[in-house]
Amino acid sequence: MTFWNWRRGSGSTASAGTSAIATATDLAPIELYTADARIVGWIAANGRRVTDLLNEQDELRLWRPSPGPIQSPAEPSGATGSAPPGDENGEWQSLATAQVILAMPPEWRAARQLRLHRKLRRVALSAGPFSVTGNLHMAPGTDPGPHLLTRGPRYMPLTEAYLLHNADPPFEHVVSVVIVNTAHVTQLVPLVTLA
Repeated sequence: MTFWNWRRGSGSTASAGTSAIATATDLAPIELYTADARIVGWIAANGRRVTDLLNEQDELRLWRPSPGPIQSPAEPSGATGSAPPGDENGEWQSLATAQVILAMPPEWRAARQLRLHRKLRRVALSAGPFSVTGNLHMAPGTDPGPHLLTRGPRYMPLTEAYLLHNADPPFEHVVSVVIVNTAHVTQLVPLVTLA
């Protein structure tokens, strides 16, 4: 039995031309924060983790992104509750991954063979105008610290996260997963080992 789906198309063609129409039903909502904008849109992850997409690519393809000023997630946004229907124009736009400070990926549970079993470590960090507290999933034998930011992946996920926007407008947000761009992290403090 193989885990690879040979019928799955490559990510680069799935977001262009008529392939975009075919994947319109496979789109999932995503929320991104840059230094000065909140972007709500749709992503075609094609069964891959958003963390992997951000770490491996220099740009993220978004379907009908709705950028706006940073605001509380409870305030109305430009995204609708269901995936928009496809059309011939595609309406895909690219966002440089280096601009992303935080990403809240779609809610989904990874297939068993994709799950990573790691030690959980509660950490607090500062990234751009955000303070984030969450569970960092650590490989055995590693500890959180400045070396993680320079030698680790560019984007690291935190689970059971609490976000605080320290600039104007101030707001807080609790999410199951947030992906943090380590290039924007100015402080990382280990809190408690959970398991």
